[in-house]
Order: sequence, then C-alpha cells, then structure tokens
Amino acid sequence: MAASPPLAIDFPLRSPAPETQARGTYRQQASRLARQERWDDLTEMLRAADLGHERTPAGMPVARLLCEGAFADTMSCARRATGSGNNEAAHQVLRDWATALGPTVEAPWRALLLASAQLEVAALFRGAPGTADPDAARSAAALEHLEAALMTLRPHDPRRLGSAALAAARCRVIELMPCPEARLAAEYEALIAAEPDCPAHLRTYGIDLSPARFGSWPALDRAARRMAMLTAAHWGSGAYAWMWWDVLAQQPVGFAHVEAEYFVAALHDILEARAGQHMANKLAAYCGLALSGDAPPASARARITGCFDWIVQDHLREVHPEIWTAARPLPGCADPAAAIRLGTSRARSALAEHFADEVARGRSVIFTETGIHLQPAPGGACTLAPCPALAYPRRNLRDEDPPCLT
Repeated sequence: MAASPPLAIDFPLRSPAPETQARGTYRQQASRLARQERWDDLTEMLRAADLGHERTPAGMPVARLLCEGAFADTMSCARRATGSGNNEAAHQVLRDWATALGPTVEAPWRALLLASAQLEVAALFRGAPGTADPDAARSAAALEHLEAALMTLRPHDPRRLGSAALAAARCRVIELMPCPEARLAAEYEALIAAEPDCPAHLRTYGIDLSPARFGSWPALDRAARRMAMLTAAHWGSGAYAWMWWDVLAQQPVGFAHVEAEYFVAALHDILEARAGQHMANKLAAYCGLALSGDAPPASARARITGCFDWIVQDHLREVHPEIWTAARPLPGCADPAAAIRLGTSRARSALAEHFADEVARGRSVIFTETGIHLQPAPGGACTLAPCPALAYPRRNLRDEDPPCLT
C-alpha cells in the first residue's frame, strides 16, 4: 500500500496550550467554590490573588479569571437574556447573583464579583467598540448595568485597599464619573503602575483613548508613547503596540494615525520581553488574521500585517488554535471542539498562503522545535529559520530588503 503524501503545511498542534490550561484551572476552581456557595473561601482566594498581583505565564490577572469562573453559570443565563434584548430577564439574573453573594458594602471582593458580572452584562448589551451602534434600547440597558456596577464599587477605594482588580473595574465605569476625559490618564496610569507587565490594562486604556470612546487619534498616540516609556523596564517599547492593539483591529481607520515603524519595533520588543509559543501565536494571529484586509503597498497596514512573515519564521514553532479563534471571535461559537477546529483551520489557511510559493513547488513545510524546514524537492534541499542567513531582519535592519528564502 502506497504511503500517504506528507502534509503541505505540517505543524505541531497544542491544545490545550499551557496558558489555556492555566486559565481554565483558575476558572474551574472559582466555579466549583461558587456552585458550593463557599463565598468566604472564594473571596479569600480572590483577595489573595488580587493583592499578590498573581498572573498566568502570559500575564492575565488571576483575579479576573477567578471572577469569570465564579459567575460563569450566571453569565450563561445572562447571555440568553442579552441576546434576545430582554433587559428585565438580565436584571433578574443579576439580582439572583447578588442575593447569592450577600451584602457587598463592607466586603470589597464580593463587590468585585457582583460588579464584574454587571459590567459583563453591560458589555454584552453594548457590543464591541467599532461595531455597529446598538439600538437605543440596548444602549439604555447597558447604561443601567454600568450604573449598577458603579454603585456596587463606590464604597471601595482601590488605592486604600491596594486592589488592582477594583481599580480595573473602576476604569470600566469611568464614563459615568464627572469629566471622564480628564480622569482617564490618572485612573489608568495608576492601574498600569500597579501592574505594568499586564497587557490587558494597556489594551483597555488604548480602547478608551480612541475616538470611539473618550479620546482622539493624537491623544492615543501620545499616551501610547508615554506608556512605552513608563513600562520600558517590562516591555521595551512594547506598550506602544498594546495600546493600539484592539483599536487597529476594531477601527481600521486608525492605520492612518499609528506610526507603523514604532509599532513594528514594539512587536519585536514584546517577543523579546515574553518569548514563548503563546506570544508567538498571539502576534502571528493578530498580524495574519485580526488585521487582515485591504492593505495598499507601503501603507501602515501593509507594514504591520507584513510582520506575520518574520513572526512565523523566527518564532512560531507550534499552533495554539484557541488563540487563532480568539483573534477574530465568531459569535455563537461556544463549542470548545468547534473552536479548536476553527482555530486550526485559520492557522493552516494563513500559513498556506504565506508558504504558497514553496507548496506550489511541491515542497512540504515542516514546523519543528528547532525551526521551519522544507521537505526537499527532487534534487535539492532547503532549510528555513533558524539559520541566521535566512532569518528575517530584526528591527535595527527592518528597512532593508528581506532576504530571499529560496
């Protein structure tokens, strides 16, 4: 029986990846405690994670994951209500959650659990920035839940408590505070100073500084440069990219205002500061999928999406499908197995396009721990990265023509 031909694009698939496993473990711990109504144990775990600035290997705050796990069952019901636009049903779900938690006025981390659910429901009614504007009823419903979250959080001063999680929650209701535009920098800079190596805070700050929220393009770019300076010990210039990260994906007009070369240098610094396959997949999926679209030659979009080349060549050694699914979320894709299939398909498609010339020559592209290799065509052999002569240029060489890979 004839042997099967090698796959054109052959990469190791890791699912669940270590970061996915870590996040799932924390969520499951919190979900289990919530289902058993062990609120004291849950809030103590949450308090310790928050005050200890505990994070996963990729920098996700453990306190956020514990909140997500704790209200997972509640949010399952809330999503059905928000999906149908039934605000009264959403309120009832949250009232039940508040009753289960008990009084929150003198219990800051119980308040955090309640407010986090209220904020999540508000976000579901509102939708992501840059998407189609919600109708008046959904906007009003989102505002009601934001106001409820603000009232829940009001008795608890994050600075006095030393709580980054409460500070992050306060930033999410900043639009309801007097003069939010004036408060934005102070609130976010205090949060980022507490957890400078957490990308999520920088990304949220960038969204709030975009014209879709409370800022402008010049204000966003200035703040991104400032945060790159303030967090240089952790990210190099990487904060510049984190601040623009979601904005460029959600509001493509932002490409006319971002400094592409600075952004590219920031991507290099992110991978230098936090090497590993989680980050390599995250940046590859971002450049190769989340930002995909019409990109005229020499445009900022073309320059940034073109980073997919060197990210793959220099860093990508295996595929984490959950990251490729999350890079462009598909509404209604709740089945984990379907999400893995989707992410795998997306990664394979992006890589097949990137290596189309090699595949057209009848070669197979093999990802290994030591680099990317080409299955020899008859009469020859070729090896891609990590051979230094074939690696894409680093940021200090980024204006040179890329070397030939054939």
